[in-house]
Amino acid sequence: MTILIVYDSVFGNTATLAKAMASELETTHSVRLAAVGTATNVSLDGVDLLIVGSPTRGFRPTPNMQNFLDGYADATLGPLAAAAFDTRLDLETIHPAPLRWVVEVGGYASDVLQRMLAAKGCVLAGEAAGFLVGGTEGPLRDGEVERARAWARSLVKAG
Repeated sequence: MTILIVYDSVFGNTATLAKAMASELETTHSVRLAAVGTATNVSLDGVDLLIVGSPTRGFRPTPNMQNFLDGYADATLGPLAAAAFDTRLDLETIHPAPLRWVVEVGGYASDVLQRMLAAKGCVLAGEAAGFLVGGTEGPLRDGEVERARAWARSLVKAG
């Protein structure tokens, strides 16, 4: 199986997770890893699974990640298997409570990415995943790298 992981990262947390996923999967699969800024030159020919990841910025993926996916016309990526992940604040760390509610209702980057992938014709390989950071700039919460590796493995098993 050939897997392409495309990610954007603002403070390095999403990049850390993407690299961990790649190292986990490359032991048994062909994996290509690309920062979104260089992904415009990456071919999807021969790719069996596309994984995209972005930090959550204003309830959405980064503009670079949105532009990457917007570069494909709707319904043109089918039947490519795909999945999305994001990095996000831990709701328990957001105070006061009304602000926590705004974040919860506003949503996360991975939800937007999954909708974009589906609109492009991709077959979703698994549930969107969110990985927790301890503050706006991170760091990643304890155990999130391991959880990201397990999530990536689950996508391959599902496909």
